[in-house]
Amino acid sequence: MDIWKVFLKFSDGEAKELELFDAKVFFGGYLKIKRSYFNALFKTIKITKKYFTQKAIEKVIGPNKDNWTLNPWMLIIVKDNEKRKPFWFFIKREKDLSGILVAIGPKPFAEFNNKNLSEAKREIKSLINYIVAYLNKFNCVIMLPNYLR
Repeated sequence: MDIWKVFLKFSDGEAKELELFDAKVFFGGYLKIKRSYFNALFKTIKITKKYFTQKAIEKVIGPNKDNWTLNPWMLIIVKDNEKRKPFWFFIKREKDLSGILVAIGPKPFAEFNNKNLSEAKREIKSLINYIVAYLNKFNCVIMLPNYLR
């Protein structure tokens, strides 16, 4: 699987490096996410304290070792409150305010979804939609690039 490296630098100086797995493997391309989804996500952020945004994306290196930092990225980090399992969605926003799911993580989540690709497509799409539909089921942080003002 192709790996994306996302370097996070938080306002307190803490730094982390995440490895995410290219979503092309799961979908035979990249999953397009409609603008209406992001509108719903931002409404969700306003109504619950379990969801928030934070600037932290410092650098992005693609599978081909190219620097992709200056793109409009979102890293959605979600933790399921019942199962205590985290999952990550790395999304590039488009000019029309839609998005493209570029990578997923962490490794156990990607490996689990790599076993049956047709089931993985369905599960990943469901999880993306559940994030905005079932607010009490998840804790969610949306990481944004540090270069934003």
